[in-house]
Amino acid sequence: MKLSRALRYTLVFAAVGVITLFLIVYVQRNTIYTYNKNLPYISLGDNIKNRTTKAHLWFEELMAGDNSINFENDVLVLFTSSQEILKGAYDGQSTELGQFIKTNDEETRVMLKESIVGIENLTTAARERWAAHQASAGTGEQAGGNLDQQFDQRYEEFQRSMDKLVDHVRANVNSDTSNLNTLSWLTSAMVFVTFSILTFLVFRLQKGNDQMEAENTRKLQDESERVTTLTTFIEAVSAGNYGIELQRTSESDNLINTLITMRDKLMKNAEDDRKRNWSTSGLAQIGEILRSSTADSSTLYDNIIKFVVKYTKSNQGGLFILNEDNENEKFLELTACYAFERKKYLTKKVDIGSGLVGQCFLEGERVYLLEVPSEYISITSGLGGANPNALLIVPLKVNDKIYGVLELASFNKFQDFEIDLVEKLAESIASTISNVRVNDTTRLLLERTQQQAEEMKSQEEEIRQNMEELEATQEEMRRKQGILEKELEQSQKQADVLRKQERKLSESQATLQGIVDNIPRAIFWKDKELRFMGCNKIFAAVAGAKSPDELIGKTDFDMAWSAQADAYRKDDLEVMRKRQAKLDIEEVNINSEGEESWVLTSKVPIANQDGDVVAILGMFEDITARKRKEAEVAKKLEEREQVMKELKALKQLLEAGKA
Repeated sequence: MKLSRALRYTLVFAAVGVITLFLIVYVQRNTIYTYNKNLPYISLGDNIKNRTTKAHLWFEELMAGDNSINFENDVLVLFTSSQEILKGAYDGQSTELGQFIKTNDEETRVMLKESIVGIENLTTAARERWAAHQASAGTGEQAGGNLDQQFDQRYEEFQRSMDKLVDHVRANVNSDTSNLNTLSWLTSAMVFVTFSILTFLVFRLQKGNDQMEAENTRKLQDESERVTTLTTFIEAVSAGNYGIELQRTSESDNLINTLITMRDKLMKNAEDDRKRNWSTSGLAQIGEILRSSTADSSTLYDNIIKFVVKYTKSNQGGLFILNEDNENEKFLELTACYAFERKKYLTKKVDIGSGLVGQCFLEGERVYLLEVPSEYISITSGLGGANPNALLIVPLKVNDKIYGVLELASFNKFQDFEIDLVEKLAESIASTISNVRVNDTTRLLLERTQQQAEEMKSQEEEIRQNMEELEATQEEMRRKQGILEKELEQSQKQADVLRKQERKLSESQATLQGIVDNIPRAIFWKDKELRFMGCNKIFAAVAGAKSPDELIGKTDFDMAWSAQADAYRKDDLEVMRKRQAKLDIEEVNINSEGEESWVLTSKVPIANQDGDVVAILGMFEDITARKRKEAEVAKKLEEREQVMKELKALKQLLEAGKA
């Protein structure tokens, strides 16, 4: 049976179409497989090298004395995560870089194994160097030491092994890409030839194909314009232009809907980051003001209110501090103000519970008004005055104790994140006021302690002289029996004087212990042998004792923190040896229940009248909450960086689709 020409053409083009389709499907599937197989390996080298380089730099900063870096949480975790990723690549498991396909290339597996051994050696060298650093009494390892050279050598060896792995992976990718390109060109050539022949034949058979070609051309141009529009949109969003609009061609276009949703989320994240950065910057600046101010308290309060008013873009502000000079008559005193009118400024004394300021202090909660009474406050200038549109009054509260009130007035409404920042600033200001008062109390306590020590020494000398006189009197009594009764009466009088002096000394010690127990910090003091001579009730509670008397005569080895006893004793001996106080040092502490926390520690050497150091006085307070807030901020910044990486990956995929 003879086949017609149309049927022959149909069968030939069907065969060519099947072959072409098979090649296209084969190229497409191999492209997807090659992409999925090589994508994790492509990012593996740069990711691991970035992690180890970051860990190396942080470790060097830690060895240089940067106490803000933690070896376990900041350095070792980067080495450990790199090791887990390499093991996942070797075993063909899923990691944070994606799903690795287990390779059958022995050379690749050998290089992965060398990299795993290299990161293990690097981690071991870091541990040994850090252990040596801790064992060297905080003096640090000398540059060029054996452990330093060993660590750098392990680091360089690991970098070289990673470079070899990256080069090998790139060579494999290039090889796979070359094969796929050859097949792609072959497929393209077959498609081109088939399309040309088919076009010629169809042109002869049906001239109406021109309309179909025009329609296909129009669709191709529309698709090209669509890709260009999407590329422009993604580039604008990547550059931070979240106001760009993307026209929907249809409600069912999932890609455009996804991109618009992504833009909206990034816009919201950018706004949240701006607010968070604004709050973080404000806390950092007020912290710098509170730490760096060396002037008197009046200048410090003026700097505080000036910064808060300007940073929050308020128009007026006042700082009211609790005056406790008279225990029976406490009141709030206007210690600093900014742009207050004269009538408002003259009211410098506010009774507790009186007015909005007094009521805010009494309740311990913020007051936020959007309708301010006209007679309450007015913002004035040289041309006139007007009532503010918003009034914010925040208590200066820390650890449930209120030290004053912060009042702000503005023509603009305060946003929620601005109010949150003001409350955090108020907490920092309250903490500083508390520290200032504690320091003043501590200074007075030290002066009183030194004065009592001098009095005790004078009394001891007087007692010694009295004892010598008593012995002389007794000797005289043996020689002169006749005046025995008279001398005995004199001795009894002297004994009465001694008893009165001992009673006064006991009362002074009880008064001193009462003062120490009421200071809102944990306080202790030790003798030259580093045995506890006494402490306040807060320190006794931290140590798990019922009263300070239980700790007298004990050492750090007898406490719940015995594991850190050597370090504490070494630090105490250094303060006594150098005769220099250590103030506001951040340390890790273990309480009586075995819980770990962060404390802010201060230690002061105590010298006798001859200038010899005979004891050490220490105090600390818990700052664990502040450390946790700093960790939360770091975590949110890391999440933002992850979102930007996902955006970059999406952009690359779109560009690859356009190509």
